[in-house]
Amino acid sequence: MAPVLDLHVETFTRDGVDILRDIRWEVMPGEHWAVLGANGAGKSSLLSIVAGYEWPSRGRVAVLGEIYGKCDMRALKERIGWVSSALFGWLPARQSARQVAATGIHATIGNWHALSAKDLLRADDALRSIGAYAFRNKRYGVLSQGEKQRVMIARALVTNPDLLILDEPCAGLDPGARERLIEDLDRLCARESGPTLILVSHHVEEIPAHGTHGLLLKDGRTLAAGPLSDVLTNELLSNLYDYPCKVGASNGRYWLHGR
Repeated sequence: MAPVLDLHVETFTRDGVDILRDIRWEVMPGEHWAVLGANGAGKSSLLSIVAGYEWPSRGRVAVLGEIYGKCDMRALKERIGWVSSALFGWLPARQSARQVAATGIHATIGNWHALSAKDLLRADDALRSIGAYAFRNKRYGVLSQGEKQRVMIARALVTNPDLLILDEPCAGLDPGARERLIEDLDRLCARESGPTLILVSHHVEEIPAHGTHGLLLKDGRTLAAGPLSDVLTNELLSNLYDYPCKVGASNGRYWLHGR
């Protein structure tokens, strides 16, 4: 099988500073990855490159069989769902949850395209898949943080992407909202027809039970990459966070605390 992602970032430089260096990463169909690291490790920059919004200074990126720089990026981006907190403030507060989700069909923000009845039905299906159907008619501006996260994910899912990238989707959520979102993401991972998931987080507790692999980033470099059981170890996570850590697992979910 061809990789979902085949990437080699030799360097990624911003304002004369190397943000990422010598990162090699391959994601195969059926795998669901967590990208972990401390603040400033380069996680969001790496995912922006994967999503096609930034480019390596030197390197090669192939996603879903298409090589960046040699393909129709607009068409490829329709196959990639990307959720980032950077978009939250741009979404119209007056639109309903289903209208916001439907804008993902045209990759627009606001009312740049008239939404058809078919568009809204597709939005309903996406909202239902992530546990957000019950509040589909509520205005986006009055939703809780957890509800907004679900709407954003539904907006990314509305085109049935092959790859779904979530940049810290649990940020700002209370424990209950976080757990409900992780459960919904886990059900999404368990679907045979579901997208490959790449999840950026600081916390091993946010990895869904159906997560399979992990990439640990430290100071813009790969510290470790592979099956979760190989990379989520006391030694590696203590190195990753520069603090003595103990990691364990229960019912398919991981936990971490200081030793």
